[in-house]
Amino acid sequence: MLSYRTLFLAASFTGFILLPFVNAQNETILETQPVHYTGATPAHMWEFGLHAGVPIGLGDIDFVPGFGSGFHIRRALDYVFSIRGELLLGKLKNEDTDDGNTETTWQGGTFELLASLNNLVWSSSKNRKTNFYGLVGVGVNRFKVDVSKSISPDILPVDYKAQSHGGVGVGFSVRMLDRFNIGVETKAFVLFGKNSDRLDAVNRQGGDILSYSSLRLNFNFGNKEKRSEPLYWVNPMDMMMQDITELKNRPVFDLADTDDDGVIDLLDQDNSTEKGVQVDTRGLPLDSDADGIPNHKDAKPYFHSSDEIGGYSEPIATESDIERIVNDRISEYDRTVRTSQPGTKNIERDNGSSRNGNNTDFPYAGRVNNSPELTNWFLPLIHFDIDSYKIRYADYSSMASIAKMMMSDSGLRIVVTGFTDKTASPNYNNGLSYKRAKSAVDYLVKVHGIKRKRIILQYNGEDLPLVPSTGSNLMNRRVEFRAATGNEIDMPQPSPITSRNGKKRGF
Repeated sequence: MLSYRTLFLAASFTGFILLPFVNAQNETILETQPVHYTGATPAHMWEFGLHAGVPIGLGDIDFVPGFGSGFHIRRALDYVFSIRGELLLGKLKNEDTDDGNTETTWQGGTFELLASLNNLVWSSSKNRKTNFYGLVGVGVNRFKVDVSKSISPDILPVDYKAQSHGGVGVGFSVRMLDRFNIGVETKAFVLFGKNSDRLDAVNRQGGDILSYSSLRLNFNFGNKEKRSEPLYWVNPMDMMMQDITELKNRPVFDLADTDDDGVIDLLDQDNSTEKGVQVDTRGLPLDSDADGIPNHKDAKPYFHSSDEIGGYSEPIATESDIERIVNDRISEYDRTVRTSQPGTKNIERDNGSSRNGNNTDFPYAGRVNNSPELTNWFLPLIHFDIDSYKIRYADYSSMASIAKMMMSDSGLRIVVTGFTDKTASPNYNNGLSYKRAKSAVDYLVKVHGIKRKRIILQYNGEDLPLVPSTGSNLMNRRVEFRAATGNEIDMPQPSPITSRNGKKRGF
């Protein structure tokens, strides 16, 4: 009987050593969708499995194949190691012409550590298609042995008694779907305790061994939109490869300036400006008086068409005229923005406090109206990481500046608009741009105490990109702020978000 144990353990350990080399020759079986990560070790699913197979008792009496079944729950610790809890219920049979016939009823639970050998072999595939693994485990069991035929006086029945066991094994799984795989596994348990040699009802040598070979149906469970497959199916190099691919796909920074207007084509909104025409930072013809007529076509480039400057008839303004106009505009702005005399009506802040116009710590107190065009000069953009609507630490100062401006003018209302790049479906991007705008609104309300009714939420999805690109682009993943005009209101929440690959998912 000792030869059975020796042969079995030698075969098990030989397979354990050779499996990594076999895995290196494995061919691709299925095409899979790439998994999108938010970190080097992404959030991942659990595995639940059902198994059934043949338990065999290797002891003093010749074995007859029995039947066993059970279930397990498995969780990855990292890309190589995982832990598993398993329950096994089975019937073992032994019979020979020297001792007699017995039937053993086995009930056992085992805690196992598994090592996925496929992740010790690096490759360019995003998800593994097969999984070779080895395991070690310890557990507790209880069994009873019924004697149906007694020939030898050594054969005695055994009642249920609890004891411990330890074991080793190897397995192989094939990935059928992103949530389902099929596997085969074989392992052996060595029993400990005073009944360690009574698995077949005969106590004649050092100890009996329980061998169990099984077929397994394994299912991954968890939110597919937020979690990857269990890490033993995921290539640990995939995160680095995704980053390298994204870097390679980024648009080349081109300093070309086709119309030679001083604004590069990447930022120029008009690449056909006539030579010598003054342009603004967007590459559009300069319109100093904002009357809709560019300077090079405007007879009075520094006077709005609604301005009435008495006695002025020259087509071009003189330097003194420009200086006077600038001073008049500054004075007008000071009258509308600041209170110059004591006793001006206090302005109530969002938090309920008030300040008067003489307080130099609150320079915008007393403002009775606002200029949206002027306000928009001071409202920045904020940007977001890939597939994220969390406000970055780098943008906290920008959000604080917006909040200070709103607190300085109780009549100011702003529009918050979310945008995305074009790396997902339009429906998904609509929902993501809505979430980005909502994050900015919530931040102003909860962190800085701005009243919600003063903020208008809008979103544009992947429309109106700042940089023309169909790939990942930080400049396009943004939220813009501007002063509200008229009776603008919140846009309704978009319909249920779809996943990045277009399959419908709810919020």
